[in-house]
Amino acid sequence: HENFEGLFVIATLIGVGAVLHFFDQKVSFLNFFFIPVLVAGCFMHTRAAVLGALFSVVAVGFFAVIDPNSFAQDLSRVGLYWHLVIWGVFLIMTGAIVGRMTELMRTRFYEARDALGKVARLRAELQMANDRLEERNRTLEVTKAKVEAVLYATMDPSVAKLIIDRRLRNEKRSISVLFADLADFTKTAEGRPPESVIEDLNRLFSEVEPVLTQFRGHLDKYLGDGLMAEFGAPFSTQHHQLLAVMAGMRMQERLKEKSFPGEIRIGIASGTSIVGLVGSEHRKNYTAIGDTVNLAARLEEMCPVNGVLIDQETYEHVSNWVNARRIRVGLSAEETKNLEARLSFLQDAIAAAPTAKLYQEAANLCSELGDMSRALDYHRKVLELDKSQQEPQQRAIAAALLTGDERGFVTVKGKKERVAVFEVLGFRDPLDNVKRVPMAVAENFRRISKTLWLPREHVQAVEAVEGALGHSVVAAAVAASVADKMGLSEQEVKDILMAAYIHDIGKRGVPEYLLSREGNLRDLPQQDQDLIRGHVQEAESVIRDLGLPRSEAVLTAIAQHHERPDGSGYPDGLKGHSICLGARIIQIADYYETLTGWRPYQEPITSHAAVEEIRRESKDGGCDAKIAEVFFDVMKDVR
Repeated sequence: HENFEGLFVIATLIGVGAVLHFFDQKVSFLNFFFIPVLVAGCFMHTRAAVLGALFSVVAVGFFAVIDPNSFAQDLSRVGLYWHLVIWGVFLIMTGAIVGRMTELMRTRFYEARDALGKVARLRAELQMANDRLEERNRTLEVTKAKVEAVLYATMDPSVAKLIIDRRLRNEKRSISVLFADLADFTKTAEGRPPESVIEDLNRLFSEVEPVLTQFRGHLDKYLGDGLMAEFGAPFSTQHHQLLAVMAGMRMQERLKEKSFPGEIRIGIASGTSIVGLVGSEHRKNYTAIGDTVNLAARLEEMCPVNGVLIDQETYEHVSNWVNARRIRVGLSAEETKNLEARLSFLQDAIAAAPTAKLYQEAANLCSELGDMSRALDYHRKVLELDKSQQEPQQRAIAAALLTGDERGFVTVKGKKERVAVFEVLGFRDPLDNVKRVPMAVAENFRRISKTLWLPREHVQAVEAVEGALGHSVVAAAVAASVADKMGLSEQEVKDILMAAYIHDIGKRGVPEYLLSREGNLRDLPQQDQDLIRGHVQEAESVIRDLGLPRSEAVLTAIAQHHERPDGSGYPDGLKGHSICLGARIIQIADYYETLTGWRPYQEPITSHAAVEEIRRESKDGGCDAKIAEVFFDVMKDVR
């Protein structure tokens, strides 16, 4: 910097001297003197610029005095001096202004440089703090993962998450409780190595726990060679009775499929219980307590091996979907089965041609079964048809009133009053209802489904939440028969059957309160409508997450099965043949099942009424008219 100033001064002196000494018309060169002044102002400081300007003014003034003619011919001496004075003032002002501005800019530059340096230091410190914070967060995440792993290993993951989020409440709630236990395990475990016993138990629990999760059960605890689970807690579920029974039946099926060496008994009871965290200050368990829990435990103890016993409240909620046999005191399972089969035969005969003799026999069978209320009804029917039987019938009625339903109720330890108990025999096949599904349609579905793997558990779990068990089977059977009737290829029929079977799988992500709603979809708030309608778009991700088999044809049919030919459907408002053929077929099959299927919030209509409704829809553009005609042909044999 010092060398620059020295060289600049020397160059300036030489330049000024040369201009003033060698050139005439020096007025023309006065602007030249702004150059060194500007350079001094920009690259040095204000004082150097002002001094340079003063030096230039003095030098020019000196030459103007000694040789005024060298400056201009058109100016008088006074005019020349005034011109030089004005020029000199501007030159000095230029040096002062430029120099000051340069100093200000230099000061601000230094300040900005210092600020940037400070920012850089702060940024480095912040980065170090962030690194430490990230390291701490990683440590916390590792610790959290370990804590969660411990919690998840000792309790239901959903409960653990609620505990962590502080959203778990102690409350009274309507739930279903399931107890499962290995029959005679204590005896069989004696004499066996501990490793073998533990291995069998771990295998048992590894098989049944996924079933509980699939049907939204909460695994409360393992009880040695058994377990306790709740349905409807910690998350409320309207159809918890159905989910519990489905889980119990599926557990039995899975152990048979896996050839498990032991046999289990299952008891299920439903009712209001207290649920919450129970235990000491240092250790708690989310569980249920109350009469319902005790009853479920007693039912499990009474249950025959490989069986599922349920109480009356559970039975009343699942009777539309299951076949069950009431436990009769003093009668074996075989005797009860024979008596009920005989009674069923008599009921069919009475429906065809009622006689006093048939009613009398039915009344006697009901008395043997302990169903005195039905026995009384049949005795009264005998009196209506045969007045000569008045005296013996009155005695029979009196005896029935005195006896009561003794045989139909079971004594349960811990219960003051005897209870009705039912053994679940299995789920009803909706395809067996010939008033709803023609036999040819059912047989066609069973034939084709043997060549496919259908994700029954996943679909049934979704249907159970909605209270629509069997919806997918009927819709798939009808859709496959329509596709077959239209002459589609075997692969196309299989794709349509699969799409119809899993078309509602996207409802897995729809809130339960919307699935079990009453009323029309259009009556709901727009946000709720969007949630429900979103299940068609959600289906693909659910299918992918569950690892279900899929093809482009299946995914397209599912995505479009709520579209309507008139463009009023969703999600894209497609019209006519822009909707794929499979979706148009499934739309009709889905609508038919919805109309004829029982729901907790909706009574079904007859098959003939449903067919006429679809006929009206096809005329109004709500469904494909040509496919509807094929559907009518398929359903012509419905009884």
